[in-house]
Amino acid sequence: MPMLPPFIHVRWQRPGLEPAQRDTALAMLSDAELSRPSSDSFLQGRMLLRTFAGELLGLDPRAVPLSATCADCGGPHGQPRIPGLTVSLSHCAAAVVAVAAVEGNLGVDVEPLAGSAERAAAIASVAGAGGIRRWTSVEAVLKCDGRGLRVDPRDVEVTSDSATLGDARYELWHPALATDLHATVAWRAD
Repeated sequence: MPMLPPFIHVRWQRPGLEPAQRDTALAMLSDAELSRPSSDSFLQGRMLLRTFAGELLGLDPRAVPLSATCADCGGPHGQPRIPGLTVSLSHCAAAVVAVAAVEGNLGVDVEPLAGSAERAAAIASVAGAGGIRRWTSVEAVLKCDGRGLRVDPRDVEVTSDSATLGDARYELWHPALATDLHATVAWRAD
């Protein structure tokens, strides 16, 4: 399995915020972010992304200009964007993962490996056979593409280290974050 290239940076955490961390995360949010409901998962993701981007850009995390505008309705719930970086964020019950690069397009997805037979069947019905590894690959590609689930997940063709969606080709990496998780990072250079 190929290693994640050094130009793609990954940070992740287990879910959970202490009250002081929640206050810190709330203080980092923009007015647009404050206008939407803020679960601890959302807050932790935004705090992780801003802290991580601040390290990479040499900025105080509160000064990181993060926006997330929906391409369909213009609401504050779209793909996160930070000038100077390409970023992606994924949440699941067991982790919050952020990725960043200076160039190209990125997508990330993380899922717990354990799950019920019903979950496995639901994933297979949407993304086809291949289990969690295929599902995280498909999700990462759809995030990298920028359209997310507005595209039929079955349109993503996945091999072990690459994927295609239409004429676009994506490189895939599966960083080993923890033994109970599977993550996929998708990258497209053009």
